[in-house]
Amino acid sequence: MKEVNSKALLDNMESAVISVDAKGKVIYCNRMAECLFQTTLENIIHKNFTTVMPELGKELSQSLKSGRSFLDILKKDGRDLIYGVFPVRENNKEVIGIVCIFQMSLNPDAEKFINKLNMHKQMVKILKAVIGFSFDGLWITDGEGKVLIINRASERFNMLKNRDVIGRKMKDLQKEGFFDKSVTLEVLRKKVSVTMIQKVRSGKSILVTGNPILDEEGNIELVITNERDITYLNKIKEELKESKALAKRYQSELHKFRLKNLEDDNIIFRSEAMEIVADAVLTVCKVNSCILLSGESGVGKSLIAKLIHKHSLRSKGPFICVNCGAIPESLVESELFGYEKGAFTGASKGGKAGIFEIADKGTLFLDEIDTLPFHLQVKLLRFLESKEILRIGGTKYKKIDVRVIAATNQDLKDLVKKKKFREDLFFRLSVIPIYIPPLRERIDDIPPLVKFFLDKYNKKYKKEKFISPLVLDSLCEYSFPGNVRELSNLIERMVIMVKNKEIKLEDMPQTVIKSTRASPPFLGERDLTLKKAVEKLESFMIEEAIKKYKNQRKIAEILGVSQPTIARKIKKYRYNNE
Repeated sequence: MKEVNSKALLDNMESAVISVDAKGKVIYCNRMAECLFQTTLENIIHKNFTTVMPELGKELSQSLKSGRSFLDILKKDGRDLIYGVFPVRENNKEVIGIVCIFQMSLNPDAEKFINKLNMHKQMVKILKAVIGFSFDGLWITDGEGKVLIINRASERFNMLKNRDVIGRKMKDLQKEGFFDKSVTLEVLRKKVSVTMIQKVRSGKSILVTGNPILDEEGNIELVITNERDITYLNKIKEELKESKALAKRYQSELHKFRLKNLEDDNIIFRSEAMEIVADAVLTVCKVNSCILLSGESGVGKSLIAKLIHKHSLRSKGPFICVNCGAIPESLVESELFGYEKGAFTGASKGGKAGIFEIADKGTLFLDEIDTLPFHLQVKLLRFLESKEILRIGGTKYKKIDVRVIAATNQDLKDLVKKKKFREDLFFRLSVIPIYIPPLRERIDDIPPLVKFFLDKYNKKYKKEKFISPLVLDSLCEYSFPGNVRELSNLIERMVIMVKNKEIKLEDMPQTVIKSTRASPPFLGERDLTLKKAVEKLESFMIEEAIKKYKNQRKIAEILGVSQPTIARKIKKYRYNNE
């Protein structure tokens, strides 16, 4: 058989071939290359490849350094060339040269293949970047648990290098102590997603989740494991906890500061119900909208109105308080809106400014707004809409800058239904409705209010009175139909009338005492021994039971003792069962 001539074989190829040495110099090109690049081997031999194909200088350099291959399409002189750059290795190790192959692109399918191949190469590049720069650790193993990929985060978490684990099986790594247990092996065993906490060689606790990737036949092809350092998460959790505690402390300090400011305005409270009111009041202070304060008589509506004015932008202007129910109906209009000279018989010669004019640039508090005569409600509504007033007997409207705060102890909605209050005025007044709950619905406010009024009246009347715990308990149980006003009056009366320094339960009015649950009268006694206290309590309980049941057998059943025991106790304490 005739020996094949390699040069003749290359010269007869339909593809152009150029070979370069390890320094990038041309050592061979076939006839197709001479034809394609319009040169000869003698012209380019020993010359740098970049003089022949400067467009491929980058690929050639990378291929010589890393041994990487390239396959792509190149436009040259208006033609599409499919090219391949392939490294030549000696003993499968060192790159000793490069073979470059070029083919004229005449087959559309070939171009599609190259483009698809490049797209896949780009996707692989992106995927590698995502895996490499992921904050979480990532392991990818095959269906037998052999490590294929591990990213930088996992190297950091586990304190190992890529080369330590690539190509090795997870069961071997577990035996060598890289981690105490393997989520990958659990996924391979159960064929489902698994989450667990692993202890790794670095001493860290790692939260790991393994997910199986199945092939078309349902077999596990890959296992992707996500790792997260719980140490870092716990640190974030602690920092968040500290931040919340700090915010809570600031909120508490702010609350104390706000309470102190409100106490300076004689607004005393500790209940959540009044805290809601205080928040609403401090919010609306800086705006000029109408406010409707509602609540029972004596809850402190006028005090709240003064507080709003004091902390508003109108604080330097006048605060005028008008009780609509205290003005005779015939005089309400002239008092509110004023009158001109000669408006009616008995009118002042020079006319008179109304309360609206006096309150200009300030705040007008209209208490008991529900008593305002129906025909004047129209005039008030017009002022609220136009900010203009017309004196009685006048012909010119006058602009007035007044903020109106109205108050009522009635249900205005019910009055609207009964046609006793204008619906349009109700909606105009209640832009910001604030309900102040009665004292019986905020028992937590009673102790601080008692202390406040006690200090106030002790100072006023130069007294040193104090109240017993039983009195405070009875006040907390009392319904206070007159609300805060009634409590204030009660404390003032006790400070004035009680002769001793201590205000005791018997000093209180019968209405308060009757509302108090029956309590042992001896609890306030001093120097009471335990034995004596037990006897007094026993006597007290039997007495109360006798008053209620009148029958020894029933008393014994209620108190949980025998009937003879009750009879003996009654005789001991000298009670007679009637």
